[in-house]
Amino acid sequence: MAPGALPLVGHSLAYRGDPLSFLLSLAARGPLVGMRLGPIDAYLLREPDDIERVLVTEHRRFWKDRMTRGLGRVLGDGLLTSEGDIWLRHRRLLAPAFHRERIAAYGNDMALAAERFALSLQPREVRDLHRDMMRLTLNIVAKALFDSDVDDRAADVARAINFVTDRFGDGLITLYPWVERLPLPDHRRLRDAIATLDDVLLGIVRERRARPRGGSDLLSMLLAAEDDAGRGLSDREMRDELMTLFLAGHETTALALSFAFVLLGRNPDIEARLCAEIDAVLGQDLPTTDTLARLPYARAVVLETLRLYPPAYAIGREAIEDLTLCGYRIPRGTQLWMAQYVNHRDARYFPEPERFLPDRWLGGLERALPRFAYYPFGGGPRICIGNQFSLLEATIVLATILRRFRVRLLDSSPLALDPLITLRPRGPIVVAYEPAPPPERELLRPAVSPS
Repeated sequence: MAPGALPLVGHSLAYRGDPLSFLLSLAARGPLVGMRLGPIDAYLLREPDDIERVLVTEHRRFWKDRMTRGLGRVLGDGLLTSEGDIWLRHRRLLAPAFHRERIAAYGNDMALAAERFALSLQPREVRDLHRDMMRLTLNIVAKALFDSDVDDRAADVARAINFVTDRFGDGLITLYPWVERLPLPDHRRLRDAIATLDDVLLGIVRERRARPRGGSDLLSMLLAAEDDAGRGLSDREMRDELMTLFLAGHETTALALSFAFVLLGRNPDIEARLCAEIDAVLGQDLPTTDTLARLPYARAVVLETLRLYPPAYAIGREAIEDLTLCGYRIPRGTQLWMAQYVNHRDARYFPEPERFLPDRWLGGLERALPRFAYYPFGGGPRICIGNQFSLLEATIVLATILRRFRVRLLDSSPLALDPLITLRPRGPIVVAYEPAPPPERELLRPAVSPS
């Protein structure tokens, strides 16, 4: 157990004061280090082999940790929070919508949405980058997955998501569930925020049910999906899965894009190299799923961004039986944490770990790394079902915007982070969008405009 635990609260104050530094300090103490967070004991795993054991080879001995299960208050029994037969049935019903070929078909919608966003910008207008990326990815997930437009509700959705994230991100409700029963104003606001998200999603479902059956979007597939017994998803199950995909499907990619533009803005040589690749490959054309294979540096920028600033910065499991790990007895009910933010900074695998070096991904590093030295989307049977969707979206949006603009940071202070449910920037990221200079070579193809 790490030193410094206080009576009753344990390490909670140290953790809540600076979660990322606290987790890094734990990892420096050894492969398995304990902490006490209020009423629970948790252990941080550091070594990739031990993480693989928990997430893959012995995954049936664990289920989601207490804090993740607490998100069921918002997400219900979606893929992130459900367990056992419920999770397996839902995963099988959703899997066809995330096959590689199906994901590839979403690329055009992603590029057109990013192009519309770029064309809407006023050059050198001061804006909040994170807010822009949240709105853009919200529209992408609504169109590509639900074939719906929610731009008119984007502000309401953003406020609701921010409030839900703040309330659940500090862990207070999940560590002390009885707190939510207190008659406090924030608890009414939490219910209102969840109701707002429900209203948007159920509105999408109602609109889609009114259409003739058919369609290639996720919602159409869910409406038609049946298991081996001929049962589809109930309305409540549909709501839970849509809520999970809706929240996770746009916020995590918005964060990755926000962090990528910040890193590029602070590394102009890397930005120039990336823009040269985009110009050489795309010219004035929009990126497509097929052209991404010719944008290896763009992909490397995305991978390196996810290394330094993984939106899912830590994941957890709970032991459902007694076991031995790293030579220590782990009782049933123990919380086990694995922190991507920590593992992605391990100098054994990533020399100069705090530097933004996309080149490290161009020489086969992905194949050479231990399986859980780098795992921005988790791993094992519970790996994020939308991982390929997110990688495709981030790369296409990055390339599309950089065709027209450079994102200039207007604040040179260090990026402040807020590790809540996801790893978020603390406060706005103030930027201006500067028109891209004309390419050095003559472009013969006409510009592509969104329909």
